[in-house]
Amino acid sequence: MATRTFIELPHQLECFRDKIESSVKNATIITPKHSNPSFTTSKLAGYPYMPKSYLHPKDSDGDYMLLLAQINFSEMPPQFPFPNFGLLQIFISKKFCYWTEKKVELLFQQDFKVRYFPSLLSDSNLVKDFTYLELIEHFPIQQEMGLSYKQIVEPVSATDYRREHYFQLSDPFNIDDPTLEDIYLKQFLAADHKIGGYPYFIESDTRRGSPLLEKFNTVLLQVVSNDEHGIMIGDTGVFKFFINDKKLQNSDFSSIYFVMEQY
Repeated sequence: MATRTFIELPHQLECFRDKIESSVKNATIITPKHSNPSFTTSKLAGYPYMPKSYLHPKDSDGDYMLLLAQINFSEMPPQFPFPNFGLLQIFISKKFCYWTEKKVELLFQQDFKVRYFPSLLSDSNLVKDFTYLELIEHFPIQQEMGLSYKQIVEPVSATDYRREHYFQLSDPFNIDDPTLEDIYLKQFLAADHKIGGYPYFIESDTRRGSPLLEKFNTVLLQVVSNDEHGIMIGDTGVFKFFINDKKLQNSDFSSIYFVMEQY
């Protein structure tokens, strides 16, 4: 949890300030930028860092997966319990380019893959020829983009199930329009590209009430649809990857909870 800090609040929420500020966490907001990232820098889409000794990950149908995101932690502001160095990669199956279901939840890395390289090899040891990859017309990210980072603190998001552990937004006379819930939802939707912090759910938090899923208490990566960035996940959807904070502290990325939602 982040150090208590002042949060800008609508006047209607001022009476909840202490409880809201008690929930704050550090988050790193990701901003895609048009650049020419290398094989080892942070990026969305494009060709991955791929040592010659590694096989390109395939999905459950035996098709090559495509790079969704690559995070070079040495380029990111330090944020416990994330590593301060190394390269994180997330690959996804092309299936997610054509998915029609409103929600997908995966615990087994068969149609997505997370890899972490604590140290990086020189260019001479890397795969440079990716002509074996099929070009996907409807990949959620239109083109390769570099990333910039900004660290913030944010209170619990409107749709995170843990919000009710901190406070209940009640309007005893039910006369406010908009309601306190509406105001909080608008102010703290958390629909950003991010690492850490709190997630955004289109409907409700899929972890609520599950002892297994509630262990995935940290946002490893969230990518949202954004026209300005040329990102469209299904029908205006979101990708979320969760990890347990203790496993993250040990740089253990073997157990990940992946959620895709769309309208």
